[in-house]
Amino acid sequence: MTLKKRQLGRTGLMVTELGMGAMDTPQVPEGGETLRLALESGINFIDTAREYQGSEYLLGEVIGGRGSKDFYVATKTFSRTRDGSQYDVDRSLKVLGVEKIDLYQLHDVSSDKTWEQVMQEGGALEGLQIARIRGLVDYIGISSHSLDVLEKAITCGEFDTVMLEYSAFFPETARLARLAKEKGVGVIAMRPLGGSGRTSAIRTRLASGHESTLPVTMLLRYVLSNPDISVAIPGMRYPSRVRENAALASDYQRLTEAEQRMCEAEGRLLFQG
Repeated sequence: MTLKKRQLGRTGLMVTELGMGAMDTPQVPEGGETLRLALESGINFIDTAREYQGSEYLLGEVIGGRGSKDFYVATKTFSRTRDGSQYDVDRSLKVLGVEKIDLYQLHDVSSDKTWEQVMQEGGALEGLQIARIRGLVDYIGISSHSLDVLEKAITCGEFDTVMLEYSAFFPETARLARLAKEKGVGVIAMRPLGGSGRTSAIRTRLASGHESTLPVTMLLRYVLSNPDISVAIPGMRYPSRVRENAALASDYQRLTEAEQRMCEAEGRLLFQG
């Protein structure tokens, strides 16, 4: 089983199309096993954050026992200030047990106010830039749920990556992913399966005898079929999810344009329901 790789924008990093979101992984007893299996399956991009309870700690425990480093770690700071983001970088290094972090991101900058806070003199971006000068961070990214903020982040030239929501339920960011690729900015797709609530809605619909043109297995194919996406990071709590996602990502056919539109139509129906 081999996972295909794509370039993460101008970073030049070759990341597996399927990455892993580790926000909820520590919330179950199998979390450590899940992380180890993800790495053993060839997934080489793990996303976490200072604010994800226990996530950096669990990841540090798992990667501390590995020999060669054949993966990339991305984490985030919710701080909006220069000093706060530098503090978070230092904490992340200690908890993860690494000397350098591949990608450090500003977390959920989703309003004009927070954008101004992180971008101003003394803001969090300046702190991450200092951390990069210190050799503690390789690349700087940003995550957001605001289309306006994402467009600013892509075009301002300060960020190596953007993390945006993209799925059959939320295709509106496709144009931003295309713009990011044109600008050499790596695109990380969060919630590629639409979030647990929406995937549960699909499973419930099927279990109750309703037909659906959008089986859960189609959701990941939808995101991976977009060449402008660098890496998709579905959340994975259990080893079974790693096996399912890795098996699909290692052997899938890209959806046709007609199939993509069909997925979006079904997504709208389920969302409205």
